[in-house]
Amino acid sequence: MDESPRLVTQLLKAVVAYTWFFETCDETVLEDRAALKQLEYVGYLLNQLSDADKQRVADELAALAAGEADPAYREFVETFAFGMGLVEPEDS
Repeated sequence: MDESPRLVTQLLKAVVAYTWFFETCDETVLEDRAALKQLEYVGYLLNQLSDADKQRVADELAALAAGEADPAYREFVETFAFGMGLVEPEDS
């Protein structure tokens, strides 16, 4: 299968958008434990990637964040790789 940068970008946008939903929805929409379980599962799946792929995801996220107009969502995208355990903190 040939690599498709647009495919990777669109899939990453979908993962981030659904993760944002689980992170921000309140318990009237989805029970907190169910949301947390889904967030943990996303982190688990992403951590199955190779180090090179984790770095690629982090790079893609930086590009997505740079183009994001909503400040709250931009911050979420900027911190997504760290929050999912894909990268170490900048100062370590």
